[in-house]
Amino acid sequence: MLRCGCTGRGQATQIHILKGVRDMARKCMTVLLVLMLVVTMGSVAYAAPEFRIGTYLQLTGSNSVVGNSGRQGIDLAVKHINANGGFNGAIVVVTHYDTAGSTEEAVKVVQKMIANEAVDAVIGSINSNEVSAAIPYLNEAQIYNFGLGTSATWMQDTSRIWTFRASANNGRIAPQDVDLILKLGYKNVAIINGTDDTGKSTADAFEAACKEKGIAVTTRQQCDSEDTDFTGQILQILSTDPDCIFMSLIGTTFGPFVKQVRNMGYKGMIGCKECFSLEYQNVAGAENSNYVFYAYPYVGYTDIADCNIPIMSEYLKNFKAEFNELPAHEGAYRGWDTMMSMWEAAKIAGSNDKTALRDAMVKVKIAGLGGELDFTKGDREGYSQFYSFVLVDGSNYLIDDWLAAGGYDKYLKATGRNR
Repeated sequence: MLRCGCTGRGQATQIHILKGVRDMARKCMTVLLVLMLVVTMGSVAYAAPEFRIGTYLQLTGSNSVVGNSGRQGIDLAVKHINANGGFNGAIVVVTHYDTAGSTEEAVKVVQKMIANEAVDAVIGSINSNEVSAAIPYLNEAQIYNFGLGTSATWMQDTSRIWTFRASANNGRIAPQDVDLILKLGYKNVAIINGTDDTGKSTADAFEAACKEKGIAVTTRQQCDSEDTDFTGQILQILSTDPDCIFMSLIGTTFGPFVKQVRNMGYKGMIGCKECFSLEYQNVAGAENSNYVFYAYPYVGYTDIADCNIPIMSEYLKNFKAEFNELPAHEGAYRGWDTMMSMWEAAKIAGSNDKTALRDAMVKVKIAGLGGELDFTKGDREGYSQFYSFVLVDGSNYLIDDWLAAGGYDKYLKATGRNR
């Protein structure tokens, strides 16, 4: 039998090699763990900063379509902003809080955000009652904030220097609605308004403008925001035989009122304090919604092809791609315009400090979805001039174009009215 004389030496050599391999493996593992720890610590130490925004919106309840439209507009804007550098490099993070349409809940939500120091900025409800109740706390805490509501009253206190608005002020819209009535050649109007802050204050501004411009108010009726039957108010309105009717209502009452007043025989034109949105049209019915007119920054669209405003058309395409639908309510436009205004202030300030952002707002002047957003006037409001529309067969026409094309004559012929 042949034997290898170096067997013992070979085994020792093999053992030595294996030990070296194990030592090397241990060293590599140690280095790897150290590197992982360094990377982990670095990611914690150098995590991207955040700019935290809290919202209080009616996401459930009878007016939830409005609140959720605002949420969609905000979320779409945040996605765009973060894809383009955020707020001075900070990622924008939004937390939405539900008020269920309650002013008490809105205050609780805002107080919670303040107490927990959970936000750098706040965007408030489309319901102006909630905004009116909440913004005193935000201003006392010196929190940079915007409201999405349209009532004139909560922006009248000049001491509230932390509050801004990038949506419409109905107090400024009302006189332009009166101008539309004059343009149509009408001499009088009946008013119906809600008892909520926006409904009442807008009707007050509208009635004052009527008095100033020589339009007689035949009657002024009121209703609660939860009303669904307007028979009594409509009978009072029809008994005065008005040239037209002006609605200063809240979201859930627009559609039912128009449906009922049409079903009770009224064929005249109806003015609205805001855009008569798709949500309202769906409740009122397509035919009943004809000949509603309004001065407003925005209108609703059922087809992107109907929009001939480039900035709005681009927005609608992006909205459809993100949510697979078009906005049900123009609150989606308000949410976008608000975020774009805040972003521009951040660019101007070059800082996310709340005082720097607040002070930069008076320098913001950008193209909004409803026209020019100009905060340089110093009144903390963005919009001051508005488009004027009439709704016919589901499409919104600029009223001057509609009149020039003979639309009013067609309306008179279709309805059998002489005014």
